[in-house]
Amino acid sequence: MALSYAEAVDKLTVEAQNQGAVYREQYEMCSILKASGRMAKDAVRSPETTPKFDTSAMDGYALNSELTANATAESPVIFLVKGMIAAGDEPIPAFGDAGLDGVYPCVEIMTGARFPETFDCCVRIEDTVSFSDESSDRCYIKVMRPAKPRQHRRLAGSDFKEGDVIISAGAVISPAHIMAMASVGVTEVEVLRKPRIGVFSTGSEMQPAEATKPNLHRIRDANGPHIMATLSDWGVDADFLEVLDDNADSMVKKLLYHITEPKYDIIISTGAVSTGRFDTVPTSLKRLNTRVVFHRIAVKPGHPALFGIIPRQGDRCSGSNGIAYFGLPGNPVAAAACLRFLVNPFIKIFQDQQLEVPLRARVRSEEIEKTDIIASSENCAQLLSTFPPDKDVFRPGISHRLSDGEMGVTLIQDHSPSKVKPFAASNCWIHIHRGHTELRAGDMVDVFLN
Repeated sequence: MALSYAEAVDKLTVEAQNQGAVYREQYEMCSILKASGRMAKDAVRSPETTPKFDTSAMDGYALNSELTANATAESPVIFLVKGMIAAGDEPIPAFGDAGLDGVYPCVEIMTGARFPETFDCCVRIEDTVSFSDESSDRCYIKVMRPAKPRQHRRLAGSDFKEGDVIISAGAVISPAHIMAMASVGVTEVEVLRKPRIGVFSTGSEMQPAEATKPNLHRIRDANGPHIMATLSDWGVDADFLEVLDDNADSMVKKLLYHITEPKYDIIISTGAVSTGRFDTVPTSLKRLNTRVVFHRIAVKPGHPALFGIIPRQGDRCSGSNGIAYFGLPGNPVAAAACLRFLVNPFIKIFQDQQLEVPLRARVRSEEIEKTDIIASSENCAQLLSTFPPDKDVFRPGISHRLSDGEMGVTLIQDHSPSKVKPFAASNCWIHIHRGHTELRAGDMVDVFLN
């Protein structure tokens, strides 16, 4: 009897923890420009206090707020503009309380500019009226309401303090973390290295997707490019190695070549994992002393999926010191389902990351979807699909927001594992759990976004 999906994930979890034990000790320095999605080895702390000095939060005029205490539209306070300071400019000299002819001084100041010590606040440009004296080329502003001390002034040390934690040890670095590191001068961070994955497609009928002269008797490889693109989105280093012919001797030779050096943590192939005459992956793996953890699981699509551990060269035992191998089905949608629901959990646990938590969505029929209204109880009872009781089923779907803010999802009806066009129109996966034999409009399901 085939393993259930839950049992398969349990076995993957154990193997990923074992395989990842050594991997999770391998760190490297990384520019913060390429650190998003990587796991920080140690806590990253701010090396300095920011801002280093008081700065303006607005484009406006720096001046003394107490001088505006009696300002009104009818009796504005006049200030003489003594200069201008922009972000990055050197500090300007101090000014006295009164300027020429008893008019108070101010300075035009730009957002982010260092605040002059003479003044305590900023009045926005739009809250002033400017005018000039043509005879003297002097510029003035009118302030028509009182300003507050420290108004629109960012105080030194009001953001990071030296020693503040930016990223905790073991945390996954986000773009917000990168903004924070850049703001305090951190340019590199030590991170867990990326998993390295080698990808094969199999089948003598396959020709590379980039072939310029299609062969009428062969088909283009869609699995390799899809897997490579998905792995890139997941932040791993992947190499497409080649298309393997349906010949066990050739397959063993090529697999052996790529496992001779400890370059890859995981190898993925698509196709040739079932029981047909040309399904040569199981035979080839046996000749490489592979410890097969499972072969065939109770899922649809993807029943023939295989997972095992290939010993590295010289390691004749079948212990944990090897290369994880995923043999995925050849049908494109089946391969995509197994990549998402078998390979992805392994990669996450391998890196000591949390598994993805599904979203919850309400299933809608295509007829209800066209009207964009909340389904009536009668419509909610509409039977949309039935499922085998002994399998977990993964179906492509289209997710959307309903008018009440709830997430809705519509099943892709043409869900043949060999058809690419319907799958390309989807934006999520729907997981129908084992034992759930019917799906009706209005039911709640687990959804994983693409």
